[in-house]
Amino acid sequence: MVKTISENWDLKSLYSKTGLNTIEGKIQELSGMMSRVSESIDTLDMDKSSLHKELVNFLQDMQQVMSGWLEIDEYLICLHSEDVENDLASQLLEESALLKQKLQSIQIKLDQLLISIPESGWSLFILQEEVSSYRFYLEERRRLAQDKLSSDTEQLINQLSVNGFGGWEQLYQQLVSNLKVPIKKDGQEKNVSIGEALDKAMNSTDRSIRQETVKSINEVCRNNADIFASVLNRIAGFRLDIYKNRGWTNILKEVLDTNRIQETTLHTMVATINQHRDLSRRFIERKAQLEKIDKASWYDTYSPTFRTKAKVSYNEAVEIIVKQFFQFSDKLGKFAERAFNEGWIEVEDRDDKAMGGFCASMPVAKESRVFLTFRGNYQDVVTIAHELGHAYHNYILHEEPAFAQEKGTSVAETASTFMENLVLDAVIDQATDKDEKLALLEMKISSGLKYLGMVPNMFQFELDFYRKRQKGLVTADELVNVMERVERDLYGNTIDEVNPYMWMVIGHFYSTEQAFYNIPYTIGYLFSNGIYSLSKQNGSKFSEQYDELLKNSGKMTVEQLAETYLDQDLTNRKYWDDSIKPIRDAVEQYLKLTEDIT
Repeated sequence: MVKTISENWDLKSLYSKTGLNTIEGKIQELSGMMSRVSESIDTLDMDKSSLHKELVNFLQDMQQVMSGWLEIDEYLICLHSEDVENDLASQLLEESALLKQKLQSIQIKLDQLLISIPESGWSLFILQEEVSSYRFYLEERRRLAQDKLSSDTEQLINQLSVNGFGGWEQLYQQLVSNLKVPIKKDGQEKNVSIGEALDKAMNSTDRSIRQETVKSINEVCRNNADIFASVLNRIAGFRLDIYKNRGWTNILKEVLDTNRIQETTLHTMVATINQHRDLSRRFIERKAQLEKIDKASWYDTYSPTFRTKAKVSYNEAVEIIVKQFFQFSDKLGKFAERAFNEGWIEVEDRDDKAMGGFCASMPVAKESRVFLTFRGNYQDVVTIAHELGHAYHNYILHEEPAFAQEKGTSVAETASTFMENLVLDAVIDQATDKDEKLALLEMKISSGLKYLGMVPNMFQFELDFYRKRQKGLVTADELVNVMERVERDLYGNTIDEVNPYMWMVIGHFYSTEQAFYNIPYTIGYLFSNGIYSLSKQNGSKFSEQYDELLKNSGKMTVEQLAETYLDQDLTNRKYWDDSIKPIRDAVEQYLKLTEDIT
């Protein structure tokens, strides 16, 4: 690939600014189609002999609506992210949110329709060839619908959630956006956002700056803790009230259902992680020795001890990724070439762009778009690989019906983590300079320990909080105490100060999509790590097996995927132990390479 690759994506090929293919026109068209689909479900006659055919036709229309809305919403997110000052994109995102509510109302009707079909009729219908490719989705949807309330009540919950449940989340977003932290910047004291302050607290090379910044953050959080505690209590209370009315006694039911994972598997994974807490502690202790710190604090655990000095051009990044993808399979390598050559990726470093990175799925066009800002370091190279992993997963699933593209949250991280490992391990192996290798190792370890330490810890915090919330309101002081306790359980005596206000600044706690939003990332990370380890054992013949796993990720539970394509039992600790081994190996290598430095 000798030609220069553009740093900008192509959105114009998806929707035009004028003519028949405008985004505004598509929104209007989809809204009309949603209305027709909603009306058609009301006219389905359960007693008609032609019901099967009519139901199949309805399900095809339903999938068209789902794909249409997802593509519009993802496109608008792209449009807003490339220019946060784009008022039209912001306005259209509001319209997309209304379409989402409309879609959810249709889905509630679908749920009630599925459970209204008599068992004898259902047994015949679900075996029809026309629905075979998304049989799993329909059976799952019917089963879960039986655990919910009547259609009218679920519709009411959906409507009330906009100004109730969703309103509390929006209030949180406003509150956290308004938090200003006084810090010294360019020799003067300035008020910065909580995000910028946290970045300085965790990543500044000067420990005294980290310490002073954390003091300011803690003071600001302490002064605002009560209002944040109130918002968190109301979000949890609304959710628990819904659970109670549905008759759900297990507060983990929603996260288990959403991730298509058994509770036994989840607890086995968490128990296995807890047996490996020495990894975080040994790594942090070595970092403290290298930094000449008597005892590290939470803000010392993030700051890199070694920093890669090498600069990578975007074209070099492209070459690294494409080469490693081809090492795994021709199909993956050719996919990467297509993504780079056809303008699927936006990396330019410029003003007015949103922060962060993501991959947007365009199921109608059967494409994806990747967004990030490339600043010429290896972390950015790894991020591109990660997001291209999502895009490759989309590429495989776009050939499946929309229902079969609905994968669990945790499985969604499977391909992205796999590609990240593929590229980062190659870069580490090829590094000849010791400090460079240590910087890259530290990058890998820090990322891994986030999923083995912080994320499971947040899961434990949330679990403890929800159990307390079932008994009544939880004060800000109680939330601080719970956070401090779970942090001490993780780090033991390894660190001095813990982060008592983490519950205020992690947005996932305030998500109305689902509770326990953090833990799926650990499930996905370790599930993918296990697959990656197996791929290295099985060589090139593994790629087809891997593609089949991705293809069926919307048709099976996590346990079924592991059993069918990996011959592994996820309720057994061995798989999770093996999944942690790559991080243990990286920590051991890091400790060995730094022995003579301390």
